[in-house]
Amino acid sequence: MIFISTLSYSQEPLKWEEVVAVDSTVNKTELFNRARQWFSNTFKSEKDVISISDKENGEISGNAVVEYKSDRFYVGVVCVNGYVNFKVNVYVKDGRYKYVFHSFDHEGSYYDGNKPISYGILTNSEYAPKPTRGGANNKAWAEIKDQTTSQINALINSLKIAMSQKSETQDDW
Repeated sequence: MIFISTLSYSQEPLKWEEVVAVDSTVNKTELFNRARQWFSNTFKSEKDVISISDKENGEISGNAVVEYKSDRFYVGVVCVNGYVNFKVNVYVKDGRYKYVFHSFDHEGSYYDGNKPISYGILTNSEYAPKPTRGGANNKAWAEIKDQTTSQINALINSLKIAMSQKSETQDDW
């Protein structure tokens, strides 16, 4: 029983979440506009899609993707290179907002007739899960998570900057 609880604990999906207080005079509508503007300025790939844009309830959610490309060499490296798909939620209320980056899913790429090597859901486990094909490589697994962490931290920083600046409205054209 102890082994099962340790196993499930060591495989929690990666997730970044924080409630951020802003100037208390900034209302929900302004924060929503800032978040919406950040989404449109940040996510431009055809894989990036806003799925919820609910101004009344203060929620913007979408699907996004970051690229993973290894700087190292190991067997199957080209088929492990690919994308990490994830979900982004931004919730707004007067004077504060909450972001959640979650559901990170690694998807390898096809190369020269070879099938991709995909690791699937990224977790906090230090051991790589068995990928869709080939053997698990803990170095590749760690590198995917390191690159994803770096890219998500950059997105979080850009969100915090965008949420601290007045939104650009197009009312005065």
